[in-house]
Amino acid sequence: MDIDISESDLAFEEEVLRNPYKLKGWLRYLDHKRDAPVRTVSVIYERALRSLPGSYKLWHMYLGHRAGQLRGKNPLQFSDEVRKTELCFERALLLLHKMPELWLKYIRFMRVQADVTRTRRVCDRALRALPVTQHARVWRMYLRFAEHVGGHTAHLVYARYLRAWPEESERLVDYCESHEEWNAMTLALVKVLDNTGFRSARGTSEYGLWVRLAHVLRVHARDLQGWDVERVMRDGIGRFTDQAGALWAALGEWHAGQGDVERARDVYEEAVTSVRTVRDFALVFNAYAEFEQATVAAELEHDVERGRTGVRTALRLVQLERLLERRAFLASDVELREIPHSVRAWLRRAGLWRACADDSALTEKQRAKALDMEQETFAQAVAAVDPRRATEGHVDELWLAYARSCSDDISRRAVLDAAVAAPMGSVAELAHVYVTYAEHELARGSVEGALRVLTQATAHAGSTRVDYRDESVAPAQRVFKSQRVWALLVDVYEADGRDSSVRSAYERMIELRIATPQTVVNYARYLEERACFEDSFRAYERGIAEFGYPVAIELWNIYLKRFVDRFGGSKLERTRDLFEQALDGCPSEYAKPVFVAYGQLEETYGLARRALRVYERATRGVANPDRLEMYRFYIAKTAELVGVAHTRAVYERGISELGDVGAMQLSAEYAQTELQLGEVDRARALLAYAAQFADPRTDPRVWQQWHDFEVQHGSEDSFKEMLRVKRSVQARATDARHLAEVELSKQPVKSKKPAVDLPTATANPDEVAIDDDDL
Repeated sequence: MDIDISESDLAFEEEVLRNPYKLKGWLRYLDHKRDAPVRTVSVIYERALRSLPGSYKLWHMYLGHRAGQLRGKNPLQFSDEVRKTELCFERALLLLHKMPELWLKYIRFMRVQADVTRTRRVCDRALRALPVTQHARVWRMYLRFAEHVGGHTAHLVYARYLRAWPEESERLVDYCESHEEWNAMTLALVKVLDNTGFRSARGTSEYGLWVRLAHVLRVHARDLQGWDVERVMRDGIGRFTDQAGALWAALGEWHAGQGDVERARDVYEEAVTSVRTVRDFALVFNAYAEFEQATVAAELEHDVERGRTGVRTALRLVQLERLLERRAFLASDVELREIPHSVRAWLRRAGLWRACADDSALTEKQRAKALDMEQETFAQAVAAVDPRRATEGHVDELWLAYARSCSDDISRRAVLDAAVAAPMGSVAELAHVYVTYAEHELARGSVEGALRVLTQATAHAGSTRVDYRDESVAPAQRVFKSQRVWALLVDVYEADGRDSSVRSAYERMIELRIATPQTVVNYARYLEERACFEDSFRAYERGIAEFGYPVAIELWNIYLKRFVDRFGGSKLERTRDLFEQALDGCPSEYAKPVFVAYGQLEETYGLARRALRVYERATRGVANPDRLEMYRFYIAKTAELVGVAHTRAVYERGISELGDVGAMQLSAEYAQTELQLGEVDRARALLAYAAQFADPRTDPRVWQQWHDFEVQHGSEDSFKEMLRVKRSVQARATDARHLAEVELSKQPVKSKKPAVDLPTATANPDEVAIDDDDL
């Protein structure tokens, strides 16, 4: 193992001799000699491995170097080198048998050789040596090797693999399919399907595997031996009743491929009458139609060869035509089997018979039979559909369509009488039937008939305390509280001119507590149109007593407006009493429009002083979010009715009662008013007061207003004072924010108004009190 050493190698030789157990020295030496002859590099690797026999990196590089030298060479011609390389792999694995990469490199090297047995044994040894967590990497190469070899070896390897990884059984199926081993593929699929605990690694469903098996049995039936194809397929059809379309089609095609045409037709007929989904029906019917077209084409070719048209051809054409004509009804049968409680499906079924009855190409007898079938279909539908389980519609739609299909009024009334007596899914459905029945009677000009139907619906002999929304009570016992039925009854009474009946109906609705606010308004307007004003007002009062807030406030607004429009100022005390009643107990969030209307009444028909008193009450009676707006309204009315000078008291009370934000805004507006009156010093004091609530960084509006004021009306000293106050407020806001961030408590800190005295009419306008702590 001697090699020639050049002068450039001396430094590396000295280093590895000095530190033979240091890996970096050997790696530098090998990198230096990377372009040297193969034998020289191999000798250096051997020297390094004698010093470091357990170095994975050195072995990995050395084995890669030796295997690379044999890449692309015939293993038979270079058998000695191949054997030496194998021995190197064996030496490496003596110490590093737990390193998966070395085993994989060994397997890759052996796959190139011509010895199948030795390669298989290396794979087996790798599986025994490596932990289970690393087996997947070995199996990937092992299976590729087995698929390349094929034959009995491949099946044995797959058998071992599937014992460890049963969820990968589809790989064996794919292998058999690619090599056209149909018996083995069928056997593999049957084993998978017989395993109830099988879970596909690819996510393939059991149905998908059955479809694949059916395809193999259908296409390669002649290549299979010992398989009862029909029995296997019917087993799959029995398992997947909701997805059997593909299996039925495959079974029919298999019989057709065997030349048994009549048996194939029987299978298709059985399929189209037994499948349960529209998807399966479409698949089977298309296969059936293609089969019939193929038989017709075959008969035509046979006739061409004979030179004449036979009876069998005509029979096949008739069978194909009848099949296509039956498609809609067959599809309807499937839809009803799939969703037996579907209202839309039953309506479509009846529509098919109606279309036949309207077909002018049919005879009179056939059209009459179609009409009878339509009636029979509706009768079956209302008997079959469970009202509680109805889908795609409601049972009342079936009953009403049934009534519309009747040819005379007598039969239509009989159907509608049966409908109102039949169980319904909800009270709304029964009310719809009653209303439609009554509208039908009105369309025929029978008002008495309509009243008979509606009276029947609203009559109730039991307790009236039944909850309309209680689904545990039958709809027939709750329909008397249907607003829709009562509304139609009132309309019929009103159209027929029965005044007393209209009143009784409205009163009954209010007693049953089914009247809506709109019902109360309609009742009051009905009475008002007949000049029964006091009765109209009593209707409003009954409605207000029935409904709580916020509905009652809407009725109060309408009632008060109607009352004022009717009497104006002639019954002012009574009107005031009504407004007081409306405000008594009214929540503050709903009181604002009542106060405004009350004040406008006093402005129009009463005294300005009383109107201002009402607005003053409003500033305390409305909700907090509305108080600032109410104060502005009060100030505007005060200025309008008694003059601007009297608004000062209102401003001062509002500033003292409102919160910080409201006081700030009102103070700024107050300052603008004082400026209009020429009171510059008072305006400056008010702006200084308002500025105490505004952080200059977050709310600069007041400060901008003060800045503009000082520019126009102030002096240098007053402008400096404004800047000083601004700095003081900004510093105080910064300290408050810092304390809030430091404190652990999340309770909001209540802000205090600065101790600044508001100027009065008699006070010195130049006096501004500021706490020393605020500066």
